[in-house]
Amino acid sequence: MTIMIYFHAMENLAKYDLAFSIGHACACSMTLRAAKMQFASFPLDWITGGTIATRTALVTSSFDGWMEKDDFEYLGTNPKNGLGMFKNRKTGFTHLHDFPDAPIETSLHDVSEKHRRRAQRLTRLIESSSRILVVYLARPKETPLPLSDFTESLAALNRRFPGKDFDIIRFTCDSDRPFASRLVSHPAEHVTEISFDYRDPKRDANMELTAQALIDLDVAVKDYRSAAERKAYDLKRKMKRYGVNTRTGLFFARLNARILHMLGRDGKR
Repeated sequence: MTIMIYFHAMENLAKYDLAFSIGHACACSMTLRAAKMQFASFPLDWITGGTIATRTALVTSSFDGWMEKDDFEYLGTNPKNGLGMFKNRKTGFTHLHDFPDAPIETSLHDVSEKHRRRAQRLTRLIESSSRILVVYLARPKETPLPLSDFTESLAALNRRFPGKDFDIIRFTCDSDRPFASRLVSHPAEHVTEISFDYRDPKRDANMELTAQALIDLDVAVKDYRSAAERKAYDLKRKMKRYGVNTRTGLFFARLNARILHMLGRDGKR
């Protein structure tokens, strides 16, 4: 039996040791980051396509054999970023952000190494965590997946990682339900569904709204990074903000910003 709870009566689900995306595309990972629930990169963050079963099987196998050269086919140039689009025939995944628009041999080793590190990180964090949240964000035009996809995913994760406490949150888009009256339901044990209209004209989803929906559930995830990892992450964000690639460039960019701010505050003299 489905229990329906409106947003003003949401319960505190939990504080988790880890949260990660199980799909469908980058909007889910970006939602988790915006809600301050994801602090590192994982293999499924920027991948589209595939099924919940395929994605879960890769997590439970620690992504064994998912980057084999002969499994990839070239789809063309990604018009949004100029990179190459490659589909993995075995997994059904399409990589839109990983490979340059060139023969895959030129970059497969580096891309595989990047994902190997991410896969090892995810497996290590799952193994060292007690409470783990898995999140799925359906694309707005996607036909809602059957509940059995999610209960079977939970069962597979529990078999692979016994003794862990897994929960799944699934977002489904209801074009007739505004954010203010979003609906939270619990259609199965350890499965929570959040439903409202999160369409966006330019992106896969309105991630400000999906992130706020998680925040309003009072769901929290501890920061599992080391002090060195947090420092490196903060530095990377600052470099991106100022459009530079080195510490020296960051120093002068911030100095220039301070000077401009002082001139503006003093009457733009």
